[in-house]
Formats: sequence, structure tokens, C-alpha cells
Amino acid sequence: MDILGGMSNTNDSQQVYLSFKTSDQKFFLNGETPIEFTYMQLDPATFKSGWGRYVGEYQYQWDAKFGVMDNKPSDDYKRAFSCWVLPQGHSHPLLWQRFTYAESSAFNKILSTFWNQKDTAGDNLPVVKFEGSKAIQVGMGKSSELNFSFAKFAPRANEFVIPEWYDKEDKVEDSFKSPNAGLQDAVNNAVNESNTLLEDDIPF
Repeated sequence: MDILGGMSNTNDSQQVYLSFKTSDQKFFLNGETPIEFTYMQLDPATFKSGWGRYVGEYQYQWDAKFGVMDNKPSDDYKRAFSCWVLPQGHSHPLLWQRFTYAESSAFNKILSTFWNQKDTAGDNLPVVKFEGSKAIQVGMGKSSELNFSFAKFAPRANEFVIPEWYDKEDKVEDSFKSPNAGLQDAVNNAVNESNTLLEDDIPF
């Protein structure tokens, strides 16, 4: 607990955590402040996969290799991911680190839209477009379907600076093989072509 203020090494005083709430059908900063954006840039060097749960606090156990599933720690853990992103118009990057069905499914689909092309992108980072969301039924509960489409690869935005407090030493090895192989065409067909912008109109 940082009662004095300014002593936290997790920068909790700044709104750096991105999450989506099915109840509101919106993204939020630190679960409190709504945030709207159309485009978002991602940093693949920060991608992690693993397991997560909430037991009074968020707990994560990351895979040794990205996309290669380590053993599930216990039954209450769910598949999780972590990455740093920069939403359009935001002044600093956000940590999108979640294990909800809606967000994990969305991140998996995002990967399928650019993964086969990332090795030819050089130092450029992927930019995706948020196409919207809708509430869906999953088993006995409610979740959301988040729709993203790939926009382009672009140079890292000047604002996309990963905070010094973030532990980069536990980055996992990049060896991801997309489980959505073959689904890319289906994802692309779902994009509303009438909303397609010229590349010059896409930020970043």
C-alpha cells in the first residue's frame, strides 16, 4: 500500500491498465474510466501467454514460450495473455493483461490477422482497428464478442514508451504458432468493407 504516494513501483496512480466490461460493452482504464478508440498499436515484444485468476488480487503464471501452453496451475486458472498497447489518441501505452473469455478470444483473433506477416515488417508494429462489440451467451453466462481487423504495420509511435517499472526480464520466448490458422479469411470477411480507410487516414 502506497499511503505516502509516489512510492509505488507499479505506477498504480496512473491509469495504465486496459480492460473490457461486458456489462457496459466498453473498454476502461483501470476498470474505472471509459476509453474510446478506433485504432490501436501493439508491441509484439511484450506479448505473453499463460494462466490467470483473481483471488482477492490478480495472479498470473506465464508460459515459458509464448503460445506454448504450460501446465494449468489449478482448476480456477483461466487462459491469459499480456501485451502493451497504444490506443489512438492516448498519451501513453496501456497494459492489456487479462483472462476473460471475451478479451482472450479477441486477442487470439487479433494475432491471426497479422502473425504470418510480422516477420517481414521489420521494426514496424501492428496496428489494428476496433470494429465494435456485442454481447453473447457463453454456456450459462454472458460474455462479449470483440471485433478487430488488421490495419497496417507502422513505425512505433513516439508516445509508445514502455514504463521503466515494467519487468522486461521475464519476457517469454517468441515461438507462437497461431491456433487460429485457417481462420484468417473468416475474420477478414467479417470486416465491414464500407468502413475501410485509405492508409493515409490511419493514425500511427
